[in-house]
Amino acid sequence: MNTERLNLSLFNKGLLLILLVSLFLYFGKPFLLPIAIAAFFAMLLYPMVHRLQRYGLKQSTAAIASILVLLSSLIIIGALIFYQIQSLEADMPRLEQKLEEKTNRLQWLLYKTTDIPRYEQEEIIEEKKPDIAKAVYKGLRDVVVQGLSILLFIFIILTYTFFFLIYQQRIQNFFVRLRLFEGQKESKVILGRISRIIHDYLKGTFTVISILAVVYALGFWAIGIEHAILFALVTALLRLIPYFGSFLGIALPIAFALLMKDSFIYPVLVLVFFMVTQLVEANLLTPYITGSRVKLNPLATIMVILLGSLLWGVPGMILFVPLFASLKVLFDRIPKLKPYGYILGNEDEDIEAS
Repeated sequence: MNTERLNLSLFNKGLLLILLVSLFLYFGKPFLLPIAIAAFFAMLLYPMVHRLQRYGLKQSTAAIASILVLLSSLIIIGALIFYQIQSLEADMPRLEQKLEEKTNRLQWLLYKTTDIPRYEQEEIIEEKKPDIAKAVYKGLRDVVVQGLSILLFIFIILTYTFFFLIYQQRIQNFFVRLRLFEGQKESKVILGRISRIIHDYLKGTFTVISILAVVYALGFWAIGIEHAILFALVTALLRLIPYFGSFLGIALPIAFALLMKDSFIYPVLVLVFFMVTQLVEANLLTPYITGSRVKLNPLATIMVILLGSLLWGVPGMILFVPLFASLKVLFDRIPKLKPYGYILGNEDEDIEAS
């Protein structure tokens, strides 16, 4: 009886290729990460550069103007968050008082359940205070160092973005001349489609985040949560991480409500408001604003997010989704790679294709 044998050689080559690419991405993170972010920024800003060129600006001037618009937006968001954090710091005495009240209740509950007297609990806390102070000092020092590193990182990204905008046509011609596909026309079509996917995804995502920030701020304010704007901005910005980001963000206002409010109704209202907002965002905002440009099924999206977290951390969780959406475009155009495009895709796309 004839049986089909697994081509172990081809299988081993595939595993070796995946291993080499993963090692390259992991160890090349310091070099590749700013390039990837800058490439996405360049795709987001290129329509603005093209529009400014129509008004008579030179390409370099239009690129600088677009980057300044992007940088101004980032500065405004950063300044707003910084101002809100300062407002939260001004509220620290009341926060510490509430924390002490909750701690006293917790100590009383601990005494009732474990029979550890209050004075022994306070002795344990006093013993740990030096370690806590060292941890706080180390945290502040790390914040300063990380702040300087972030400024340098942003400068590198903006520099890359400028040159990507300047040499956009040359980079496109480079990929066309590689002749990865049958002809130059098809290569240009595929590259244009990838660029549109990333541009539409980033533009739609930032639009959704802006709308959610306003909705969250109004909702938290209506519920009675202090510092509503800060929690709204953090919760909305964490939406950059698909699926997981929103749930991480909503944990902050819920924890704050549990700490500052004497009634459990406030964290419950925050949770209910968040669930309703998620339903509206998933069924109305994202489909109509972001659209279906990123045609990855939920399983593939979650696996891509976890892979991005493993290789590049939080930036990987954000960047790998549009990156794999771009790879899917290539997989669908290359016959031998179509099965990989199929496993990444969704059912709606398969119905449309059939």
